[in-house]
Amino acid sequence: MTGPGSGKAKRVCLLNCRSISPPGPLVKRLLTTLVAITTVALSSCSGEKVAVRPPQLTMDQIAESYVRQVLAIGEHDPDFVDAYYGPAEWREQAKTAKRSLLDVRNVLARLYADVDSAPADPSVPPELWELRRRYLKNQLGALEARARMLEGWKPGFDDESLALFDVSAPFWGREDFKPMLDDLDRLLPKEAGTVSERYNRYLERYAIPPAKIEAVMRIAIEAARKRTLEFFRLPEGERFELSLVKDKPWSAYNWYQGNFVSRIEVNTDQPLTVSRAIELASHEGYPGHHVYNVLLEDQMLRTRGWKEFSVYALFSPQSFIAEGSADYGVDLAFPKPARIALLRQLFMAAGLPIDEAETYDAVVEAARMTGAATIEAARRYRDGQASAEETQQWLQAYALSTPERAKQRLQFIDRYGAYIINYHHGETVIADYVERATGPSEPYYTRWRTFFDLLSTPRTPQGLLPKD
Repeated sequence: MTGPGSGKAKRVCLLNCRSISPPGPLVKRLLTTLVAITTVALSSCSGEKVAVRPPQLTMDQIAESYVRQVLAIGEHDPDFVDAYYGPAEWREQAKTAKRSLLDVRNVLARLYADVDSAPADPSVPPELWELRRRYLKNQLGALEARARMLEGWKPGFDDESLALFDVSAPFWGREDFKPMLDDLDRLLPKEAGTVSERYNRYLERYAIPPAKIEAVMRIAIEAARKRTLEFFRLPEGERFELSLVKDKPWSAYNWYQGNFVSRIEVNTDQPLTVSRAIELASHEGYPGHHVYNVLLEDQMLRTRGWKEFSVYALFSPQSFIAEGSADYGVDLAFPKPARIALLRQLFMAAGLPIDEAETYDAVVEAARMTGAATIEAARRYRDGQASAEETQQWLQAYALSTPERAKQRLQFIDRYGAYIINYHHGETVIADYVERATGPSEPYYTRWRTFFDLLSTPRTPQGLLPKD
């Protein structure tokens, strides 16, 4: 940054230089540099509009600046930096500088324009380089949108989805959930109450006793890890730490620490069912968030030195890939036969009747549309079409939430907004992409290979959609 008096000092130097004998080539180059610096300094001091072409940035310079802008926004939004394992001094500099959002947005505009002109690295395959370019451009656009939201911009639900996550979700009406409710009505015990009430009473019978939650979760995570290692080779030393927590708006969270280590927190505010233990083990651990972060750090940051992968900006297209792949990873790791086998093992560990595992699985599988119902609830609520009370009623009727869980989900929507699309809709997009890439007749392991490529390379949500 140039101080108030330095512009005048450089102008005097230039005048003195021009008063002596004609300069040689080296001096000419120095003069050219000084003129450029002086012009920038004078325009910033005097307010004059001077057209100055800034030097072309390399992709690595853009990547470093991108990381710094993420950290700068994180000083205004405590949820924004989901993980960071780059140089500690960059984070300290962000804390000290406390740059304004306007300043950050100005830098982002420059970086966004420079991505297309950054020279390619001939050592990188062209297809991979193009993926990197698109990824960075998408991330930069999302950062600018999030900064504007922090300044007061209040987009509608779908505009927010597109701006932050590069996609928007389909619309669903009440009639779209009728087949799910009819299936559950047929499967559930014939009792008094709505389908939602009967469903939740049924699930409560298979809640893990609080004293056994940690043991059951560890069995589930280890089973998910074992399944993943059959198809993936992960770096030496990768591991997770498990912690049970309370009073959170989410049911579980993976806090990636860097160096191939995750801290997985499970919220025990609400009863934890056996099926949910399997979902969380896969989603937060293997082959979900933990594996995704480990592969990006190993393949992109350490192997290629791409600094943009030293930080994870929560409100960005990366989260659509992260959450969608984590949800898809549950079924990939545990197709029905493997899932039933694990359910029996977890039923035994939780002290539940093993012979009921298959019926229980059928009920849980019949309720898959609850994710779509949650997205639609968030859209109607955020767009002012439904009050908080009406939204909780919708969540209970169509997302099959208990009153307590409906309240928790509303807190999530209040805090994270359109982020909710990344789960159900993200899973749908990822599943469709993997199936298109492998084909129905391909062997099972080819899905893992496609999934590995997806997790270990830069991707954009739009790039996963089918081409017209």
